[in-house]
Amino acid sequence: MSDLLASLIVPALLIAVNPVPILVAVTLLMSDRGRRNEGVFVATLATVMLADGLLTLFLLGHADSSAQQSAATGAAALQTAFGLGFLGIAVAQWRSDPKKADTPGWMRLMDKAGLSAAVVLGVSLTNYALLTAGTSKILDSHLTSSEEVAALVFFVIVALSTVIAPLALYLVRRAWAEEQLGRLKGWLTLHNRTLLIAVFGAMGLLFTAQGVANLLR
Repeated sequence: MSDLLASLIVPALLIAVNPVPILVAVTLLMSDRGRRNEGVFVATLATVMLADGLLTLFLLGHADSSAQQSAATGAAALQTAFGLGFLGIAVAQWRSDPKKADTPGWMRLMDKAGLSAAVVLGVSLTNYALLTAGTSKILDSHLTSSEEVAALVFFVIVALSTVIAPLALYLVRRAWAEEQLGRLKGWLTLHNRTLLIAVFGAMGLLFTAQGVANLLR
C-alpha cells in the first residue's frame, strides 16, 4: 500500500502544480461571495474526481481479463495522445510572444464569476488524463476495494491541495489572506506563460513515455 501511495504522488502533484486551477481558486476568492464560489469550485473538482475514479475502479476493475486488456491498450493509446497534446501546448506557449502577455481573458471574466461559473470550471478543469493515470496505478496494485478507495481519496486530496489551501487560509486569516492572495494572483499572472510551459512540458514527457511503454508491453 505504501508503494502505491508513493507512486500516486507524482501524477497527483502534477495536477496540484497546474497554475490554471490555482489561478481560478484565487480569482474566485477575490470575487463577490468568494468563499461560496471557491467552496463550490473545490467541491465540484472533488466530486468529479471521486466519481470518475470510483466508476473506473469498480467498472473496469470487475471486467474480465480480455476486456481489461483492451481497456488497458486503449488507455495507453489515449495516454500517449494526451502526452503529445500536452507537448504541443507547451511548444505553442514557448513560441508565443512574451511581450504580448497580458491578463488572460478567462481571468478577466472570472472577476465577475458566480456560482454557475464555479461549477462549470470545476468540471472543465478536472485533469481527466492524470486522473486516469492515477486510477490505473490503483487498479494495477490489485488491492482490496476499501484500500483502492482509500488510495483514491489520498490521490484526490494531494491533487487538490493547492486549490484547498487558499480557501483554508482565507477562512483562518481573511485580511492577511486577501493581501497574500492578491500578490499570488499577480505573480501567477506575470509568470503564467513560463508555468504553463513547465507544467505541460513535464506532463507531456511523462504521459508520452508512459503511454509508449505501456503500448510496447
